[in-house]
Amino acid sequence: MDYIITLLNGIVENETYAKWLFLAFAFFSAAALTISAEILFTNFFNPIKKKLHNISGNNKDINTAEASQLDKTLESIEKYVTPNSVREKHNTRHLLMHAGYEKESSLTTFYAIKIVLVIIALFTSLITTLFFPELSSQSVIIYTLMAMAFASFLPNIILNRMAEKRIKALRNAFPDALDLLVVSSEAGLGFLAALNRVSTEIGPVSPSLSHELQLIGQKVRVGIPMHTALNQFIERTGLIELQGLISIINQSVKLGSSMGDTLREYAEEFRDRRMQKAEEEAAKIGTKMIFPLVTCIWPGFFTIAVGPAVIAVLDAFGK
Repeated sequence: MDYIITLLNGIVENETYAKWLFLAFAFFSAAALTISAEILFTNFFNPIKKKLHNISGNNKDINTAEASQLDKTLESIEKYVTPNSVREKHNTRHLLMHAGYEKESSLTTFYAIKIVLVIIALFTSLITTLFFPELSSQSVIIYTLMAMAFASFLPNIILNRMAEKRIKALRNAFPDALDLLVVSSEAGLGFLAALNRVSTEIGPVSPSLSHELQLIGQKVRVGIPMHTALNQFIERTGLIELQGLISIINQSVKLGSSMGDTLREYAEEFRDRRMQKAEEEAAKIGTKMIFPLVTCIWPGFFTIAVGPAVIAVLDAFGK
């Protein structure tokens, strides 16, 4: 590395420019390596395949083949990137499902992204320390380990935020879906037909909830029992508070009784919960505004209001 910087320094005759030039070369080399690996593994850009696609027009088949090839690649590296802890893999898989990633390869992709970020953080830290020659070896090691630890925990933080955001969106949209389900059931539709109708109507409001409800109908149609499909719905979405409602729906479907009144009561209850949550968030605004007021507005106000008096007092004592 020092030899390359020395060569570049002999060309540009400036050590700082030589370091920046080396950093640019390293960045472009890493980017080229990443793109080459993607082309190698996914075979995304193939002129012959694209030409055949333009002739035949089979875009769906090509995308399916590329997706299956990528899934095979992820499956082959799964044992090398995923942890050995069954509990950790179980918790991460649940978070991925709550965030909307339900494919089997999502877990492998998540840990592969973590490994890539850690490697990028390692090389970025080592290259950045070249611009600070006064740092000791111990400081370089500490900063590098801190960057790698941050890169390792960053995907977990982002995944938790995505899961919480999706669960909140599903929870806010569910009372409206219950109202539609009540109307459809009282109109004479069966529960499965009403569920399919609700999944279609709720799509513009909440695409995530529409997808989850459509998934319930698809699973029931292929032979999965209704109670199993509904319990899997709770597991995928993370809406634990729906357990009582799912039990009543299962009992009503099994006995063939009407569930309109029960669904209406649950819809009102969930709507009240949504309103209470909104009121709770609104009540917290005053407390949350204290920090930006103190850190941003108060110093400027204090400087303008008290600053001239302080300057006058200092001048008076100075004389």
